[in-house]
Amino acid sequence: MMTYVFYFSGILTFVIIFLVSVLAPTKGQTRIWLWSLLKVCFFAVLFYSWFTENIVLKWILIEASTLFGALLISSSGTERSFHVGWKFLLINSYALGLAFLGIVILLFASTPLENLDFNSLKQGLVGQSGLLVETGILLTIYGYSGKLGLVPNHFWVGDTYAESPSQISSLIASFVPVSVVLAIRPLVKLERELNPHLINASNGLLFIGVLTILYAILMLVSRDDIRRISAKVALFHTGMLTLFLWLDVSDEVFYFLLSSTVLVKLLVFLSMGILRMDAGKRNISQILSGPNLSHKALYVYLMALLIAFVFPLSPVFVLDLKIIEISVLNRQFYLFIFPILGSIFFFVALNKVLPMVKLSNRNFEKDIYHILQFRFYFFWFSLVSTIIVGSYGMYYLMAKYI
Repeated sequence: MMTYVFYFSGILTFVIIFLVSVLAPTKGQTRIWLWSLLKVCFFAVLFYSWFTENIVLKWILIEASTLFGALLISSSGTERSFHVGWKFLLINSYALGLAFLGIVILLFASTPLENLDFNSLKQGLVGQSGLLVETGILLTIYGYSGKLGLVPNHFWVGDTYAESPSQISSLIASFVPVSVVLAIRPLVKLERELNPHLINASNGLLFIGVLTILYAILMLVSRDDIRRISAKVALFHTGMLTLFLWLDVSDEVFYFLLSSTVLVKLLVFLSMGILRMDAGKRNISQILSGPNLSHKALYVYLMALLIAFVFPLSPVFVLDLKIIEISVLNRQFYLFIFPILGSIFFFVALNKVLPMVKLSNRNFEKDIYHILQFRFYFFWFSLVSTIIVGSYGMYYLMAKYI
């Protein structure tokens, strides 16, 4: 059932992003339908990658999203956006090149295959050279981690989300992580069977995931830009994905995690776009120097931060409860640190954003009133959808405790 919830969440998220980009575009956006077609292509290749078991085709589809993503990032038409688009293209292509090299090594190490589906590859690797297989898995997982945006290949994340229109940031942040995680998960499971030792790609993935979480928190302390703060929220949640990969949770929990990812990223970047357009500035210090601000724009951003971390009916809150359950049942009490880190991140972000409440309230700016009002309605629709999914997850995954 959670699989269908995930597919529905993905389609709903894309439809909202698409409608916002067409009906309420960023101020000054040109060639809207051309960029909308690219958005459809970006989503289509990643959405198709969710269903295919062909490991080479999955890699091709994820790599295709890199090209479409680089073009979308440059849609702002500024010199800065072109530089960021090139950075996105180069770093992701480098990372996916390593992943492809790992896939080639796995295919070389395998016995002849009837097809390129993962199950066929898994059978073909039975009894083959352990070192060669482990090297192939390591390169593939590490390469995909660069596309995921984990340390040390995270440098494209902040600039991409900070310099792209909010719809583009939402599109990339929502769909790239879940698509890459779907590609990585079978490899993590396979390696756990082949290499149960302490030093393996699965533990390495968790290690760089933890580094990514700590990096996101540390960098958040020095950030004054609401775009950069939103980027660090996305980076933090990407690091948390590696924990669930390492824990090897059930399919129901895993697909609920993916549903949570696409919906929460939508809320964070949709609300950020509303606040950014209304304030006319992106640095909090500059916003605070102004005379007033629409509290509607501020409150949707605060609500998005709540949903992303601590709101009781949020999918993220349900996943935190699941971590606590796993830690207690398996006596892995050190896992408690991850919900605590989420709370720390939230309170640091809240401390930065909350001072804007002291600004006097006004309505949305007249010049962009209809655009912001349209986005405002879609935000609440997305929020209600996210809470419904979170409530369903609470009932479905935690019913025995209720």
